Formats: sequence, C-alpha cells, structure tokens
Amino acid sequence: MKCVHDEGVMQEERSVATDGMVPVRWTVSYASLGRKHFLSKGTILDVTASGFRVIGTMPVEVGMRLHLWGGPPAKPAPFDLRATVMWAKGYEFGVDLHSLGVEDQQWLTEFLAKAHRQSLLHQAA
Repeated sequence: MKCVHDEGVMQEERSVATDGMVPVRWTVSYASLGRKHFLSKGTILDVTASGFRVIGTMPVEVGMRLHLWGGPPAKPAPFDLRATVMWAKGYEFGVDLHSLGVEDQQWLTEFLAKAHRQSLLHQAA
C-alpha cells in the first residue's frame, strides 16, 4: 500500500472522491456522556464532514453519546465535540458529529477540500 504523509493525512490508494472518507492518524481522547462513565484514548482513522472512524482502547456501544477531544497536529487548537456512536465492532467504531463549533467545522471543511484536491491530483498523475 502506498502512503504519503501530509499534515497527518494518510494518502492511500482508495479514493476520497468515491467514498468521501479521508484516511488520517489523529490522536483523540473520548469519554462517555451516559450512565457508563469512562475515559479512554484512541486514534481517528478516517474523517468525513459528518463523522469519524475511530479505534480506541475502550469498546463502545451503538447509540452511546461521547465527548471527544484531540485531533490533527496541524490544527491550531484541538477539536472538542460531542458525537453519537453509529456502529461498533470490537474497539473500532464510527461516530456522527453533532456539536462541532463554527471554527472547527470551517477547518474540517477546508481540510477535506484540500484532501479531495490532493486525491484528484494523485489520480491524474
């Protein structure tokens, strides 16, 4: 698998244009907002405009609400957001974002646009 690192982005052979996900490796902490209280660490593996794919050290359940913070090393301030677990398989899970601040949303939109452009350039080469 061919990978190129750029600002924490893993450029792999899969296409951003076809699946909308941008592969990354961003450190994140997460905590439960519900009855089951815990604090854990993980890695964001993929990013979209509406959610993340994460692998962590504590399993979660579908429907669980989480507080997540951390993120890209190139971003001036870490993400601090709320999300709902949409799917879970072992220690890997997907979350749907629902409290991303205006500045974080703008940064993420610009990041995804740049990754999309880089993917198109890579495909054209």
